[in-house]
Amino acid sequence: MDIAPDKQNIDRVFSNTTYYIDFYQRQYKWNDIPVKRLLEDFFYKFNEEYKKYKDSDIPLNQLISKYSWYYLNTYVTNIVNGKIFVVDGQQRLTTITLILIKLYHLSNKYNSKLSGWLKNKIIGQSGFEEEFWMNHDVHKTALQGLLDGQNINSINTDSGITAQNIVTNYAVIDKWLDSELTQKHKFESFAFYLLQRIVLINLCVEKTEVPMVFEVINDRGVRLKPYEILKGKLLGQIN
Repeated sequence: MDIAPDKQNIDRVFSNTTYYIDFYQRQYKWNDIPVKRLLEDFFYKFNEEYKKYKDSDIPLNQLISKYSWYYLNTYVTNIVNGKIFVVDGQQRLTTITLILIKLYHLSNKYNSKLSGWLKNKIIGQSGFEEEFWMNHDVHKTALQGLLDGQNINSINTDSGITAQNIVTNYAVIDKWLDSELTQKHKFESFAFYLLQRIVLINLCVEKTEVPMVFEVINDRGVRLKPYEILKGKLLGQIN
């Protein structure tokens, strides 16, 4: 078995890689409870660091290296025909994308020079087309609506539960960040913190080992449905 661990911050995770969701993967099913838990973890650590350094004269892009890093866990991928598929971590990566969308809108509100950087962490350009790094292709309309700043109640979520949860969870994030990031300096500090001090480990596994990874996740983490394990095992037998 060949596993290649790779330590990455969010800036690197969402830079030039499109992550695809394979057909056997479950939907984006996080509700407000894990989303709020993630935000609580981020801001507990960030607010501690911000209190220490908010009055510093050091430019933020240099000061951020003094902030403690936060380990967000692993995400697992495998490569099929040149495309990178997310085996585990879809829920976290999608939620971070929603946080980045809100930060992008705050950058425009505060007339921040971080606007372009933040947008490039959400969506990339390939020829004439733009593509979300988290490629929920079937549910792109919902993500695009959020990025374009449409009213949440007017965004089309007919594509399914993933789109519905994307919009619902964005509303939670929108309210949370509005209450926490009430001034430009704190907003910019958090943007640097999220992109450069949040750390994940990418595990890239061979396709033939995907069923084993599914089984380990089921035994040691969030429990998967039996049919999800079965699908993983069956796919592992396909040449």
